[in-house]
Parts: sequence; structure tokens; C-alpha cells
Amino acid sequence: MKQTLRWCAAAVVLAFVAPTQAQTGTTLVAQAPDPCRAEVSRFEQAIGFVRQSQGNQAAAELKERLLPAKLESDILLREGYCGLVKYLREKKLAR
Repeated sequence: MKQTLRWCAAAVVLAFVAPTQAQTGTTLVAQAPDPCRAEVSRFEQAIGFVRQSQGNQAAAELKERLLPAKLESDILLREGYCGLVKYLREKKLAR
């Protein structure tokens, strides 16, 4: 299970940091009016990829390890989406 989570974590980082051509085109993320919210949305899409390929439990465990729910809500309340993006960048989960 730990090996699977490591693989999933690597997939999330790669999917989030190095977007493919389809992700950089005119997608829902690119059309978001707030760039910080769009960045957080890309992170959520990467977690969604893990959910589709590995299941809900693996995605939940990975997201909790990368961005604990309590920390996420604290940052959102204090600093908003841009604060959350700053955290993701500091942890090398965003570009």
C-alpha cells in the first residue's frame, strides 16, 4: 500500500507541476477568473486522477498526506486561495 501511495504521490506531482498540452489549452481551469483558485483546482484534478485510477481511499489518504484537511481549511480561512497556493508551492506541489 505504501508503494502505491508513493507512486500516486509522484503522479500527482508530475500531473500538477508539468501540465500536458490538454491542460494548458482552453480547459475549465484555464477559464477560471481567479488564478489562485485555478491553481488549487489543478491540484484537485491531480487528486481526481488518483481517485479514478486507484480508488477513493487511496486518493483520500494521499490528499491527507500532502495537504491535511485541517491545515487546508485553516489556510483558506486565514489567507484564501492564494495562501493555499503559496503553501502548495512551498511543498513543491505547485509550479
